[in-house]
Amino acid sequence: MGPEEIRAFLSHLAVQGKVSASTQNQALSALLFLYREVLRRPLERVEGVEFVPSKTLTSTR
Repeated sequence: MGPEEIRAFLSHLAVQGKVSASTQNQALSALLFLYREVLRRPLERVEGVEFVPSKTLTSTR
């Protein structure tokens, strides 16, 4: 699976699945996790998809 398949999948979710932006962001986050943590591979830039870095939450304890 490469950038084109990821773009097509996210587009499918938006158009045919009619899912919310939040759901699309969750799917993208899951794919980023898969590539970074499981496959240990960088995810190439996906045309038309903006990667927004997540904010790390700090413990308040």
